[in-house]
Amino acid sequence: MSVDESIRTEIKILLTKKSWTLEKLAQEMGKRLNKKYTANNLTKKISNKTIPYREIKLIADILGYDIEFVDRNKK
Repeated sequence: MSVDESIRTEIKILLTKKSWTLEKLAQEMGKRLNKKYTANNLTKKISNKTIPYREIKLIADILGYDIEFVDRNKK
């Protein structure tokens, strides 16, 4: 599985766990970013590999998650 596919898959899993739709997520992102944001925009950004890290962080925040970098050498 490529990195892009895993991002898409992880977002879908998180949405399912929270019983959210992509449309609901896009709507909340639009509110927080103070601009029009649609599920189609989000899907395109992920597919085109153009989604900024700040938007990935925003998705995590909206869904109640933190992103954490873990040193693989210290596992």
